[in-house]
Amino acid sequence: MFVLLCLVISLSLVSWYLYYVHCFNYWKKKQVPTHPPTFPTGNILKSVLGKENIFITIENYYKEFKRKGHKHAGLYFFNGPVYLPIDPEIVKSIMTTDFEHFVDRGVFVDEKNFPLSAHLFSIKGSKWRNLRTKLSPTFSSGKLKTMYEIFMKMTQNFIETLEPKAGRKEDINIKYIAANFTADIIFSTAFGLEGNTLQNPDSKLGNVVQNLFNPSTWIVIKSLALEGLKNPGGIVRAFISDKALEEFFVNLVKNTVKHRDENKIVRNDFLSLLLEIRDKEGLSFNEIVAQCFLFFLAGYDTSAQTISYCIHSLAYNEDIQDKLRKEILDNLGSDYTKYTYDNVLKLPYLEQVLNETLRLYPVLGFFNRICVKPYKVPGTNVVLDVGTPVLIPTLGLQRDPEYFPDPLKFDPDRFRKDNSLVPFTFMPFGEGPRFCIGMRYGKLQTKLGVASLLSQFKFKPSPETPELIKPENFSKSLSLVPVKGVTVKIEKL
Repeated sequence: MFVLLCLVISLSLVSWYLYYVHCFNYWKKKQVPTHPPTFPTGNILKSVLGKENIFITIENYYKEFKRKGHKHAGLYFFNGPVYLPIDPEIVKSIMTTDFEHFVDRGVFVDEKNFPLSAHLFSIKGSKWRNLRTKLSPTFSSGKLKTMYEIFMKMTQNFIETLEPKAGRKEDINIKYIAANFTADIIFSTAFGLEGNTLQNPDSKLGNVVQNLFNPSTWIVIKSLALEGLKNPGGIVRAFISDKALEEFFVNLVKNTVKHRDENKIVRNDFLSLLLEIRDKEGLSFNEIVAQCFLFFLAGYDTSAQTISYCIHSLAYNEDIQDKLRKEILDNLGSDYTKYTYDNVLKLPYLEQVLNETLRLYPVLGFFNRICVKPYKVPGTNVVLDVGTPVLIPTLGLQRDPEYFPDPLKFDPDRFRKDNSLVPFTFMPFGEGPRFCIGMRYGKLQTKLGVASLLSQFKFKPSPETPELIKPENFSKSLSLVPVKGVTVKIEKL
């Protein structure tokens, strides 16, 4: 019996191996350049072992294929083929020109079993189009102006939280405090709640924030096993697999909606705009919950990281910090509580600094797309099959010395108006019909936060955080998470 069992196991392992060998011929048959895969992880062994961040892995492959003169390449996530465009012209075709072939992101969605997954970032095809049309007016400049008072109130809390820390011997983790700042804005603009995580980071809402972006390692592994072996967008499943978290968000929205409906309450926030769409155009309760969850998921960590990366870069580049501060003080004054929506967004050098931050440290190291119709890659005889995942190598393109000389240097002058960029080499918010709908929102809270900070404080580098920040090797986040946060020294002006 034991011998029979061993034979069955051996045959199963051999069959498994031979199946992978068959899968690993996919790109060779299509005559697409590839890197020799390793059984059973394909081309992502270092990432699977936690030795290299997946975004860095893709950046390194981009460099390898670019160095060899290839315009595109094929990789394997375990046994699943993944297409990697290198040439910006092919990127343009995928993102815009031939968008109909790549309309879906390829991110996990299961409306029935995971209601929080049915949001604008994940949903597909005609459902995405209809929802995008409904939600687009929600993020207009006019709508954001009505919420500006909330942004300003949380900015005051941000500054007041930092003031007692200025001048102390110990350095501060600006990433941690910026995260509480953006969380408080989103709790208020999305749910009408006073989060107070800046003043009380250990509160119930503060714990929700921490748990949301720190799923258990087991949940991450399980999610990848179920969805992510073929599709890199499947890791999103890890963030909506926590039933307690789902129950929290569902009950939070349900109770708030019930209270507002019963008491005829209209507030200048995101939720009221969703209820307005519900009443005029139709929006189910699950759709409302999912969009609120996405708003939190997308707006919290992304802006917090951009603020902290920006402050860190300015700390290491005192001349740039002084130049930006001068622009802020000359145009807006030192009283940040009087900064207006329009004036904050009009500062040209602040825009340059923000763009350079997003170039060097993009929120997403790559963008996902899925081929939904057979697609002949322009200038080649290669036809991508339906269901093939596509990775747009954002980090590789934005740190490519051909497009951005001395790419690891922080240089906002790259984005002066008289400098022309190669199209589709700088895409911090994506491109094409599925570009980030919350771009204006993210820019507003980031610019307001940075401008207010520089009007009150001077930042210097901390030896705890190197000038070029490296992301965590094994990250449970969807973004470029810095190792041990971002630490700086802070002085009151």
